Amino acid sequence: MGMRRLLVAVVLLPLLISFAGAAGLVKNPEFVDRAAGKDSWPADWAAAPAVAPLYAAVNDDGCTDKDCLHYAGEAGQALGPVTQSLTLKPQTDYVLVASFKSDGALKPVVRLMGPDGQLAMVVSAGAKTWQTVSARFNSGVASRGTLELWGDAQALKSQPAAAGAAAIDGVNVYLPGEVPTAVGVKATFTPPGPNVALNKPYTLSPAPHYGYCTDPGDKTQLTDGVYTVGYFWTQKTTVGWQHANPVIISLDLQQVQPIAGLSFSTAAGVAGVAWPNSILVLVSDDGKTWASPGDLAALGTVNGAPPTEPYSTFRFATDALKTHGRYVKLYVDQMPYTFVDEIEVYQGPAAFVQLPYTKITNDPMVIFASKRVHTAVVWRLRSDLADTREAIQHSNLTAEAKENLLQQADTLAAQIEKLPEELPADFKTILPLNDLHAHIYALQASVHKALGLPFLTAWQGNRWDPLGPTAVPPDNPKAPPHLRVQMMRNEIRGEAFNLTNSSPARMTLDLQITGLPGGDNPAYVSVREVPCTDTLERKPIADALPEAQRIDGSYRITVLPGMTRQVWLNVNSLDLKAGKYTGKVTVSGSRMAGQITMPFTLQVYPFDFPARPSTHVGGWDYNNGPGTYDATPGNQAALIRTLTANYVDTPWANSAVQPANVKFDADGNLTTEAQFTNWDEWVAKWPGANLYAVFLSVGDSFAGEKMGTPRFTRMVSEWITAWVKHLGDQELKPEQLVLLLYDEPHEPKGYEIIKTWAQAINAAQPRVKLFEDPTSSDPTQVDPTVWPELDILCPNLPMLLGAPPSFRDFFAGLKQSGKELWFYSCSGPAKLLDPITYHRSQFWWNIKMGAQGSFYWAFGDEGGGSSWNAYMQKRTGYSPLFLTPDSVTDAKHMAAIREGVQDVEYFVMLRNRIAALEHKGVKSPLLREAQKLLTEGPDRVLATIAADNLSWSVAKDRGVMDEVRVEVLEMLTKLAKL
Repeated sequence: MGMRRLLVAVVLLPLLISFAGAAGLVKNPEFVDRAAGKDSWPADWAAAPAVAPLYAAVNDDGCTDKDCLHYAGEAGQALGPVTQSLTLKPQTDYVLVASFKSDGALKPVVRLMGPDGQLAMVVSAGAKTWQTVSARFNSGVASRGTLELWGDAQALKSQPAAAGAAAIDGVNVYLPGEVPTAVGVKATFTPPGPNVALNKPYTLSPAPHYGYCTDPGDKTQLTDGVYTVGYFWTQKTTVGWQHANPVIISLDLQQVQPIAGLSFSTAAGVAGVAWPNSILVLVSDDGKTWASPGDLAALGTVNGAPPTEPYSTFRFATDALKTHGRYVKLYVDQMPYTFVDEIEVYQGPAAFVQLPYTKITNDPMVIFASKRVHTAVVWRLRSDLADTREAIQHSNLTAEAKENLLQQADTLAAQIEKLPEELPADFKTILPLNDLHAHIYALQASVHKALGLPFLTAWQGNRWDPLGPTAVPPDNPKAPPHLRVQMMRNEIRGEAFNLTNSSPARMTLDLQITGLPGGDNPAYVSVREVPCTDTLERKPIADALPEAQRIDGSYRITVLPGMTRQVWLNVNSLDLKAGKYTGKVTVSGSRMAGQITMPFTLQVYPFDFPARPSTHVGGWDYNNGPGTYDATPGNQAALIRTLTANYVDTPWANSAVQPANVKFDADGNLTTEAQFTNWDEWVAKWPGANLYAVFLSVGDSFAGEKMGTPRFTRMVSEWITAWVKHLGDQELKPEQLVLLLYDEPHEPKGYEIIKTWAQAINAAQPRVKLFEDPTSSDPTQVDPTVWPELDILCPNLPMLLGAPPSFRDFFAGLKQSGKELWFYSCSGPAKLLDPITYHRSQFWWNIKMGAQGSFYWAFGDEGGGSSWNAYMQKRTGYSPLFLTPDSVTDAKHMAAIREGVQDVEYFVMLRNRIAALEHKGVKSPLLREAQKLLTEGPDRVLATIAADNLSWSVAKDRGVMDEVRVEVLEMLTKLAKL
């Protein structure tokens, strides 16, 4: 998990009315007073001389009155803060409040820094009307702090500010009980009684093991009253886990206590850290019989859930409990990381001790399993309702219309709290999750209308851009989009458009494709209706690509009110002749006055994509035997068909397929006939694969013989020779067998094992390919005698992106020495990573560095569940597909892999054409242009890829790859005439 400096998000709150003169720690919080002799500079605030001219206290458009701090800057300008020092009381809760207004281009921010790092931050959403934001925090050990006011949040990411203007007002720091009512801060929490967990013992299961914060103090830090200051998971005051689900925290209050509430302090929003999906609370008087008074992830977000990103701290807290117990257990469902710095249990009235338990169990895991999905549903509905309220408040609707919609929102909020825990047996995390959720989204329809959108809008962004369930076009489009696909023969390329329903009712639409070769709705155009689904991390995605329903000569598309539906078109040009074709896509429906017509231009260039591309592709699918992870007997055949259709030519098996029934004599000679039943069964599932890769996971011995002895060497020789002989019987070549001996070596012991095994295999069967995926941060420090023994080096691409140039140069040097270079990635959750910068770009690195393979962990790993019901996943998911135990659905991430394979071949064809012309002695300026495109094209693409922009939510230009590949098509067309 990358540790990066990123912004802290906060809870958005209602507009200020007036709180002039309210108590707080900040001097001149509303910028009314001016510094002596300076008409425009606010008293009690400071800034560096180079920064001060960018800011001014103005008397023209404040939030509470006319005064505010105004910022105006030019693009690329270096930006510093306006500051004020504060005195804080250590280990005390405070609330940071500020109001923001912007021209829409900038996002001003206020943060409070302590001696050891950031204490709190509030940031603007870029609204053009005044918006008040707050964040509650604990001062930890800090007794001093410095407020920093920044005109643009870009500066905190070490990026130059954008041009624009912004305003800041009402900056203050309050004790929670002193926040003025008019501020409307809902994020504050007042404990209902003393913290009876203070300094009480607890146990943790499993033991904490996140390296940056694990220390002996983990045994006491969760109840010591000390809150973390600074970047949460790098501080020793934090307790952390990685890939542990659930984390069980068991507190002993040492006597039965009346319990009125709890709090759980954590952080998330960056570097792959997500908020807890569930924090199940269990109580017991005797430690044997347990009852659950609720889920803190739901109870602690009644007044608003924390934003999914960027980084922020948050305290899940409730005062709504009426229970008792000596023992308190928390079952924390937070993946892939769990972090907490303090847990408090609040004493209630003595009468609570007499209250009977309900839903008693001896097995807390039974309650945990039943609560987690309900909690996730409540969270999603609350979060989307909060977003809807904000959209209403900042819309152009009349005051009367806003009030009406907000009253409807209040009614829906009450219904959320009454949702039954029992969910339908076929529940899926497709948005909306239920009818109540659909009503929440429907409120957005009025907001869309206020933007001037018609009942149905067809619009287009980049097809790879993330798309939320209520997304709207950035500008009201004046005409429907023009759809375009440019490709060579025998390819599959995609195009997409969006349909936004601004009407008050569901729209059932009919889509037809006409005017292209093959008649209406030609079979080579596959229409996909893209659902928006939630994820385990509570970040909705529009990713799955199920086929749209075909009814009476058209495709049926459904768009609910206030929502946007994407339609994705896959064009397979296998049987098309070269040419430029113009057709159209029409959308019609009963609520439409007419129909929407979108021009559709399909250009097929006169080149043939090869049936067998040059790039090896795989993803540790482990489809041998019954399968592993979420590849099951019920979906295995469909998974293999899908992978094969997407150019996967290198299936992976685990060590179960190696020769079985092998026994050796005292000299190491094989004395039995090796059995290949498992191998044969697996190979039969993948007929025609280019390579067959096996992860052996070897150690420092083989069949009881320690490595390094003559007998060990003989045993390995006999074993691999028997395997190669069997390959010959199957008409397979030795070089089609790829062996991963030891996974991700990074320590000397691992490399010693690899070298010893590799030497024995190479001495007997040198044509077998030996593959390694080294993860040493400095490969130059590895024993240099290891590398000559290997055939394929496959470094981790995200690791390469974040490493110094010497890392890349090292592997480039190995390639020049004759080794094959492949790349792999194993970051996750994969469905929150960008299909362009994470999946497809790997192939552009292949182009750049001459690599021959791209691999991903892992095609069959859906997090121990299915992305169709992500709330039930048990761990981080990595598959680029949507899997269930008996089905496989294509998705954009898999489409990105497919198109990446095709991208590589464009440059193979360009390189080959240049070489052929040069061999013929052709002299033409066009060859120089082609050579320039061959080298500079990939550079243009890879300039948009960085280690810190692999997340799908990070804005970027996702169109460069297609721009460059079309340039290659045009260049190939010109070169064909030479």
